[in-house]
Amino acid sequence: ARNIMRSRLHHISELSTQRLNHLKRYIAKKEGVDEASILFGCGSTALLNTILEFVAPKRVLIPDPVSQRYSVTLSKYSLESVKIPLKANENFDLDLEDLCNAMPGCDAVFLQNPHTVTGTVISQEDIIKIADMADRLGINLFIDEAYGEYTGMHSPAVHISNSDGALILRTFSMFYALGGLRIGYVIGPPSFISHIQSKLDSSWINSLASWAAIASMKDRGYRRRTLLFIEGEKVYIQDKASHIKDVKCFVSPSNAMVVRIRKERDDVQKWFEGHKVLIHIFTDEDGNACIRFPVQKHRLNAYFMRILKRMMEA
Repeated sequence: ARNIMRSRLHHISELSTQRLNHLKRYIAKKEGVDEASILFGCGSTALLNTILEFVAPKRVLIPDPVSQRYSVTLSKYSLESVKIPLKANENFDLDLEDLCNAMPGCDAVFLQNPHTVTGTVISQEDIIKIADMADRLGINLFIDEAYGEYTGMHSPAVHISNSDGALILRTFSMFYALGGLRIGYVIGPPSFISHIQSKLDSSWINSLASWAAIASMKDRGYRRRTLLFIEGEKVYIQDKASHIKDVKCFVSPSNAMVVRIRKERDDVQKWFEGHKVLIHIFTDEDGNACIRFPVQKHRLNAYFMRILKRMMEA
């Protein structure tokens, strides 16, 4: 991505529309969907905000724990939330029956696949069942696949593009590390996409973003190196955690892990803040403190585990 941006600097004066069309064709072919089913925006958060302003739901269904990003979104739009707990005793897997039973009476369903906090994945088969039920109930389904590239999971893009009111949101900010370029996209039924498109102006996306996005998607070497590194670090973290008393590590298919600790939540928060480490902490169904831990550079992973060990031995 860096190389392609350096070589395309002479295009900096151009608008991004033409190159975005090339990127759209590439994604459409890759996913097996129509080009009319794809819409770009300045990052998936900006797209989500536009979608919510257009749809204007009041009551939404969302798995819990809720990520910081979605907590902000729920508050910003004053959304009433119905939460489906992801339980540690069930490895934080979503209970499909509980979700479907809670859908009637809601205006929309928010699913993060993989889940931003726990890293757990909903199967393609279950996503399709949820999408079909959402269509029968006449409610919207929004599937956030921001961390999907970390898993190699199969996306239900074709099925979603033929639904009535479901959308998949994706970003180049996470796996491809292009957060500063602000580019994301949605996949959905063409009729729904055309309505949202009237609220967006894709020319706001800078001209280098589309070049970098295509180069990143085609970079198989980067993908292979990244996934191998993450898998190796997961093994390292899990091994270190196994030697610390009262600590359990939940390994997910994505880059996110959960470390469960038998300590008071406030004590854990203060300890890590004292070592200048920001953490996302939540409580499981038994009252245990759980830390969301994204796999990072090895030195940061090792530092986190050292702090954790000292805290548990203190």
